[in-house]
Amino acid sequence: MKLVEGSVKQPVTVIVCVLLVVLAGVLALRKLPIQLTPTVSSTVVSVSTFWEGASPSEVERSIVEKQEEKLQGVAGIQQMTSVSSQGSGRVRLEFAVGTDPDAALREVSDKLRQVQSYPPNVDQPVVEASDPENKDYIAWIVLEAGRGAIDAEGQPLDVRTLQDFAFDRLKPRIERVDGVSEVNCLGGSERELQVRFDSERLAQRGLTVDDLIAALNAANRNASAGTVHEAKNEVAVRAVGQFENPEQVAAVVVATRDGRAILVGDVAEVAVSYKKPTGFVRSSGEPVIAINVQQEVGSNIVEVMRGVRAAVAEMNSEGGILASESAKRAMTTPMHLRVVYDQTVYIDDALALVRDNIWQGGLLAMMTLLFFLRSWRAIAIIGVAIPISLIGTIVVLLTLGRTVNVISLAGLAFAVGMLVDNSIVVLENIWRHMEMGKSAVRASIDATTEVWGAVLGSTLTTVVVFVPILLIQDEVGQLFRDIAIALGVSVFLSMIVAITVVPAAASRLLKPLKDGTASLTESGWLGGLSTRTARLLYRITAHRPLALAIALAMMFVSIVGSYALVPPQDYLPRGNRNLVFGLILAPPGTSLEKQEEMATRIESQVRPYWEAGRMTEGSAERAAAEKALPKVPVSPWMAWKVGKEIQPSSLENYFVVGFSGTMFHGGIATDGSRASANEYLMNYATRADVLPGTLAFAFQVPLFRTGGSGGGAVRVDFTGDDLGDVTHAATATLGLLMGPFGPGSIQPDPPSFNLPGPEVRLVPDHRALADAGLSPAQLGTAVLAAGDGAIVGEYRIGGESVDLKVVDARAAQASRSGASRDLGQLPDTPVATPMGRTVQLSALARLERGTAPTQINHVDRQRSVSLQVTPPPTMALDEAIRKIDATLKDAREQGAILAGVRTSVAGSASKLASIRRTLLGDGTVIGLLASSMFLALLVCYLVMVVLFQSFTLPLVILFSVPLASVGGFAALFIVFLWSMSVPLMPLQTLDVLTMLGFVILIGVVVNNAILIVHQARNFMHGIGDETPSDLAFRGLPGAPKVGPGVALPVRAAIVESVRTRIRPILMSSLTSVTGLIPLIIAPGAGSELYRGLGAVMAGGLLVSTIFTIIVVPLMMAVLVRDKPVTQPPIDSGCAPV
Repeated sequence: MKLVEGSVKQPVTVIVCVLLVVLAGVLALRKLPIQLTPTVSSTVVSVSTFWEGASPSEVERSIVEKQEEKLQGVAGIQQMTSVSSQGSGRVRLEFAVGTDPDAALREVSDKLRQVQSYPPNVDQPVVEASDPENKDYIAWIVLEAGRGAIDAEGQPLDVRTLQDFAFDRLKPRIERVDGVSEVNCLGGSERELQVRFDSERLAQRGLTVDDLIAALNAANRNASAGTVHEAKNEVAVRAVGQFENPEQVAAVVVATRDGRAILVGDVAEVAVSYKKPTGFVRSSGEPVIAINVQQEVGSNIVEVMRGVRAAVAEMNSEGGILASESAKRAMTTPMHLRVVYDQTVYIDDALALVRDNIWQGGLLAMMTLLFFLRSWRAIAIIGVAIPISLIGTIVVLLTLGRTVNVISLAGLAFAVGMLVDNSIVVLENIWRHMEMGKSAVRASIDATTEVWGAVLGSTLTTVVVFVPILLIQDEVGQLFRDIAIALGVSVFLSMIVAITVVPAAASRLLKPLKDGTASLTESGWLGGLSTRTARLLYRITAHRPLALAIALAMMFVSIVGSYALVPPQDYLPRGNRNLVFGLILAPPGTSLEKQEEMATRIESQVRPYWEAGRMTEGSAERAAAEKALPKVPVSPWMAWKVGKEIQPSSLENYFVVGFSGTMFHGGIATDGSRASANEYLMNYATRADVLPGTLAFAFQVPLFRTGGSGGGAVRVDFTGDDLGDVTHAATATLGLLMGPFGPGSIQPDPPSFNLPGPEVRLVPDHRALADAGLSPAQLGTAVLAAGDGAIVGEYRIGGESVDLKVVDARAAQASRSGASRDLGQLPDTPVATPMGRTVQLSALARLERGTAPTQINHVDRQRSVSLQVTPPPTMALDEAIRKIDATLKDAREQGAILAGVRTSVAGSASKLASIRRTLLGDGTVIGLLASSMFLALLVCYLVMVVLFQSFTLPLVILFSVPLASVGGFAALFIVFLWSMSVPLMPLQTLDVLTMLGFVILIGVVVNNAILIVHQARNFMHGIGDETPSDLAFRGLPGAPKVGPGVALPVRAAIVESVRTRIRPILMSSLTSVTGLIPLIIAPGAGSELYRGLGAVMAGGLLVSTIFTIIVVPLMMAVLVRDKPVTQPPIDSGCAPV
């Protein structure tokens, strides 16, 4: 009470406080980091180990299995997976939620040190506390040399030779940008120092490749030689042998023959060259070096990208790095950096959409109030609650270490209509007191104090329902946290505004009209509605059985209607980002040259789209080109919604990347609203007649990088001891899943699990080897050196370490010319022997053709094959899960899945099941009592018990919750039908963000019931400054006596509370609903995140408002009996001091 009175009597203090909040908010907004989505902390540790030239089987046996054996004992592991591929192995450890990442990293490192030994030339394992499966880059930059560029020797420039320049000069400049955590360079070939030996010259001197390698290894090292004393000083002594220039390598003594030293230079040429290409990157039809950028956790992505673009502009400038390097290399066309993907473009669009929704929703809410109040002064008083509460929330978000993202801004957008609720209740009551003849000052103090209890109760119930949400620790709980904090804090601040700023402003600004009224009079349509409703309720409440029957019937209809209107369920909305990504699984053994030829074929299909997109924006030429773009066919699974053909969006950029037998491509749409249509373009460009023998599919990159590449993917894992049985089960299931999902929706992992790659095995002839003076190991080394080359150590060029490789001179020459070693030439490979001659490989070993896996996966140390199923856009996740479960059951019954093969459904399926259990329980009584929905109801009930000092009245209020659910489901179902009818609109399902709307409704819809119950208690006590009117009872039998200070019977008190509270109830509900309208109907980036949640809240509020006015009075009349009142009303016991 003192707080209210002090605010009214000291308005200057209130103004200063408001200005301080605004100032703090402006400063906080400048410092608050901006991101696309909230930071979701999960503890994942990855271990990467590289072994150049090793087969997947060798990597599995010699590296991965050894590491897994030690790592299985790490505490807190939920799942351990691994991938063994050509030349590398990766182990991924996923820990329980809440595990300390630093502690997990230390323990993993300690366990790896227990691995006793690795084969020679295996790099040390790299341990990182990051998830390699969920890396999201904020920018892609390409280094272009330009068409027709030549190198210093006059030859066409191979862009891949710029890899070291990009790594040494460009990468460090971008890494210096504040907020950048990691920069990678892809698509080029690294430098290496090659020792190109001649087999004949080796053999003539009685040397083998092993002799050459042993000599280089012995010479290329530094060693400590202890210390010596000089006077009083101790001086360290080192034997320095590590190579510093090619001449030193050439001068190494390999052996001594007849007193003459044989040097490396006698049998080999030493030169700096480039490694054999292992991949390529092409952008808009040209080979490029690609540079990707990751931001630091918690940094401001907008500021980071501003810095990245400034760095790119600096390097592109006339006197920049690129200009000087191009001149140094005598390039005819200078190099150029181009930003081809910038995540802030989508972020800016998404944030702009939410900002527009905020002011549009606020404007609609104010127009709704104007319809009721018809006073611009009143609108101004109530309207201040929105900016003050929002600005104050920004300060709290910064204090709590949160960020501005599409989720936190959604919380603010949803709060817009609710922020005026408390102010409406207070201001409406102030007017009523002014209508009683009080001065503006007196009315402001008395009226605010009178409804303080109701305002406090409604605010606390709205806020406390978020407590169980804040306690959810998994991925979705962390996403919920931002919206819960934003919504809860803003509503709480709106209560502070309602009891301080509103009465202070009303006492100075409100002026009664000349006829003595301040608003719509009770003789208007609203007064007539309230009186007729009250008279109807008075008649019904005279018969308790009838009142109970009507209330229970409405409850029953609500529950049945809710169940009937539940739409399909999903995990997280996929978003409508402008990036479409596609995977191309080439046949095993596809060479890099073949992959590049495939890339040019795909580019010929997509070229018109990127050529149109790179024309001047807004020009007539571009408009004509985009209009002329050819349509592409739509898959049968989507034709009913989209049509048989669709015109994709033009592209800002198109890229193709190839490596290790796998290719992927992607396009950035110029029109984000049509980005999903580019999925059909990508699939059409990789159709069977363009790329025969390949498996390809495309998807729109999801907003939340969870649940697989497609965002809503379901992963089916097949594990077992026998890889053959596992492969057979996965192959059979893959065929069965093609029916309901289509070939473009299923991605196997490993990609070619049922098509092993070709392999040639050398079976040594031990007698021939003995005659030649060689061992099988020496033969393997000789063959390796004659092909890809054998890495024997490191060599430093400037400050960079590069590989030192021993390679046959002919193989090196073929690699430089772009040729590859042909299988037919392998038997003729010369092998130097210590007998002074060379022997063909065919004389020493037999060559056998065979097959071998191109990738080996493990799940919890067992060999595995996974099928990642991405449902079509028109299929909800729960429907997809049912179809997958049915398919697995059929496959097992048919014998395709043997008893020794275990299957599990993971990915989005397991996460959806987990959040269901968290929100709704696991079907058991204990699970229900521990569910977030039940806890939200319980906390809300207990808060009202404390506020009303009654266990009965809160039960009456909670009857309004089921009434809201039917409205929420009805509105969601309408939006679902709407999304089904619009071709490119994402299907609106009951995803977990939409589920959150029902939790929010628990705390919101009880507000109207609290107003009715609170006012009824006032009338039952005969206190409060409002004078009841007998208008509702006039002419009715048994009409009670009414008047100032008269304690009304229960029936009369309930009916009179409805009559006097209809106006603020309708005002607050309709302002909340109209404030949500832009979020439901507005298209744009990120709109699908808010549409379902907004529909649930709007529909729930609208329907519950109507039902609450009827059901709550009826249930109160049934449960509350006339008896002497001893408990004071809520406002007198809980008034602010």
